[in-house]
Amino acid sequence: MSQLSYSVVTGWYADHKTRTYATRGDEFVRSTECFDLWYHCIKAFTAPESILIVDSASPVMPDIPDDPRISIMRLKQNFGHAVQGLSYLSGWSKALLSGLMYGFTNGSDYTVLIEQGSLFYGRDIIEQQIAAFPDADIIAPDGRGTPQPLQTGIMIFRSAIIPDFIAAYCRIASGDRSLSPEVKCAVAARGMNLVFSPLPYGRRRPLDMSAEHFFFRHGTTEEIRAFTRHLGWGGHLVDSVLLREAS
Repeated sequence: MSQLSYSVVTGWYADHKTRTYATRGDEFVRSTECFDLWYHCIKAFTAPESILIVDSASPVMPDIPDDPRISIMRLKQNFGHAVQGLSYLSGWSKALLSGLMYGFTNGSDYTVLIEQGSLFYGRDIIEQQIAAFPDADIIAPDGRGTPQPLQTGIMIFRSAIIPDFIAAYCRIASGDRSLSPEVKCAVAARGMNLVFSPLPYGRRRPLDMSAEHFFFRHGTTEEIRAFTRHLGWGGHLVDSVLLREAS
């Protein structure tokens, strides 16, 4: 497989409080402990040249690893979840657009969004996706089995198309509350080679952790315990979150 460079970008927000809007998955996926598991996946299964964390003015921050590849961008406020409608562009959209421009200006061949709470498995998972779709401008897991046209848990962008994608995304008149970011990504990609990858599973269920490569979103306690066992970690991270919630 030929050498290629890519930056990983992700958003971050945590307050360890109960959400006032509907959420999926257990609270672990919105915890600092989940960041530790996410970063373990990054180290074990990917090889980015740089990692950007876009923080939405979070009151709770994870312990940032001593990794020279990591940079942090802090937004001035929390712009909220898309369903809250706190702003035209939610915190997710702002993290995506900021991260994409970072990857573009950083000179990476590709820029890869890996959302916080996206847990994944499989060595060279990003390289394998790019090798499977070498002509793609954007690679996104397909939305089959979900309410959306695509899944955003892991998205791969050819950096050369990023300025056009950002411009198209920002031209969409609807706010994130009325038009989901998943739909906006599909709309902004019109005229580009957007490929829907069969990478399992994202929000789809059931999970089969014997797959060579997979990712999942909105994990339950039982699913995350099974995943940490699959990694050989045991369940201590999940237990720490449950103890905090009970206190």
